[in-house]
Amino acid sequence: MRTFFYFSVGYIVFALIFAAIFMDGNMTGLAALAISAKSLVSIGKIFLIGIAAGLLILVLLVDPKTLKQRILPTFYALVATVFVQSGFTLLKNTMPFVTSYFSDPFFAGLDRALHFGVDPWAIAHQLAAYLPTEIMLNSYLAVWGLPALALPVIVAISDGDRTRSMRTLVLYVVGWLFVGNVLAFAGLSVGPVYYDRLHGGERFAELTQALQSSGVTGSIIGQVQQSLWDIYNGQSASIGSGISAFPSVHVAMATVTAIYMVERSKWLLPLAIVFLSSIIFVSVFTGYHYAVDGYASIIIIFGLWWALRRRNNVV
Repeated sequence: MRTFFYFSVGYIVFALIFAAIFMDGNMTGLAALAISAKSLVSIGKIFLIGIAAGLLILVLLVDPKTLKQRILPTFYALVATVFVQSGFTLLKNTMPFVTSYFSDPFFAGLDRALHFGVDPWAIAHQLAAYLPTEIMLNSYLAVWGLPALALPVIVAISDGDRTRSMRTLVLYVVGWLFVGNVLAFAGLSVGPVYYDRLHGGERFAELTQALQSSGVTGSIIGQVQQSLWDIYNGQSASIGSGISAFPSVHVAMATVTAIYMVERSKWLLPLAIVFLSSIIFVSVFTGYHYAVDGYASIIIIFGLWWALRRRNNVV
C-alpha cells in the first residue's frame, strides 16, 4: 500500500501541473488548485465514513495483532484513493482543452458494424422489457460506486493475501489511469447521448426519444448526464465530472471488481457475472457508452489480469 500511496502522490502532482498548463477560461492556475482541494475534501468526507465503518468491523472480527498490522496500510489506501479520484477528475476535465472530441463518428460506425447494422442502444432497449431495468439503473451509480472508488481500502482492511492485493491494485490503477486517462485521451469521444449535441445532426435522435419514453431522462442518471453537459459547457469541474466515452471506466472498474470477487470466493462467480453484465447493459442502455467502449475495457482488464496471474504462476 505504501507504493500505491507514493504513486498516487506523483499522480495528483502531475494532474495539478497538467491542468494548470492546459486549462483555460475559468479553469486556469489557482482555479485548478482550488478544484483539486475541493475534490480532496469532498471525497475525503465520504471515505472517512467508510473507513470508520471498516475499522469498526475490524475491531469486532479481527484479532488485535492483525488489526494493528492493517491500520497503516488502510490509511495509505484511503489517502491514495482520494488522490487518485481527484487527479482523475482533473485530467478528465482537462482533456477537451488539449484536443477536440474527434472519435465519435468512428466508434458509432464501428458499433453499428459489429452489431449487424443495428445500434447497440436499440438492442438494449428491446431487451429492457425482459430485465429489471430500474434496479439495474440504480446499481449503475450506487452499487458500482463503492468498489469502484474504495476497492483499495476494502483490500487493505480485509485481504491478507499480498500477491492478490498487489494484483488488484495494479488492475485498479490501470482501470482509472490507463483506461480512464491515457486511452480516453487517445480516443476522445462523448458517447451516443451527447453525440448530436456536440457534432450536430440527428444521428442519435431516436436514442434521445427512447431515453425520454423509458424515463431515463427524468431519472437520476438523466440528471447526472445533463449536469455533466452543463459542467462541460461552463468549463468547470466537480467530483466525477468530465465527459469521455472510450473506453468505459464504468465497465473497467466493474470488471476489476468482478475479478476480485471471484478471486476471494468462487461462490461469488454468479453475483460477479450479474454485476458486470448489468453495468455493461446500463452503460449502453443509457447512451453513456458505445458497446465497443465496454468491450475494450473488458479485454484490457482481463488481459492484464491473465498476464499478472501467469507472472505470479497462479493456476
